[in-house]
Amino acid sequence: MSDVMILALLYGVGVLMLVAEVFIPSHGILTVVGLGLLIAGVVQTFSYAGRDAGIIAVFACLVFVPAFAMLAIKYWHRTPIGKRIAPPNPTLTAADTSVPIEEINSLIGRTGRTVSPLRPVGICEFNGRRVSCVAQFGMVEAGVTVEGVGLSGTNLAVEEKKT
Repeated sequence: MSDVMILALLYGVGVLMLVAEVFIPSHGILTVVGLGLLIAGVVQTFSYAGRDAGIIAVFACLVFVPAFAMLAIKYWHRTPIGKRIAPPNPTLTAADTSVPIEEINSLIGRTGRTVSPLRPVGICEFNGRRVSCVAQFGMVEAGVTVEGVGLSGTNLAVEEKKT
């Protein structure tokens, strides 16, 4: 087998192993083998083709391997196989939250009392109804009068009411 054929085989199988790692979950074994073959290819390039070709091979590997990794990470999820393996996250609607936002909106501006400490999330009681609340600033102890000031996700944001 000629020197050029050995180099082509080392580089080709090394790149093939790195590409296979994207499709076959091997917990990094294929990556280690692929990088090992690329390193062996670079060493053999120094041996067979000389110093200048070896330096070019080193720089080519230092540029193309990270570029391939970045492209694989950036575009993998958009490929047909990537979409089947890792489908996109679903878009949640108000019906999916199990918290009626309209009811929480009606509590903005009303006063209630903390049932548990808000550190920063806890439970408050408004007109006999317990609601998950978030302290707008800092922490609020249990038994303190609070006022609803807005929404924080699906929780009512409250502030301690100054008397």
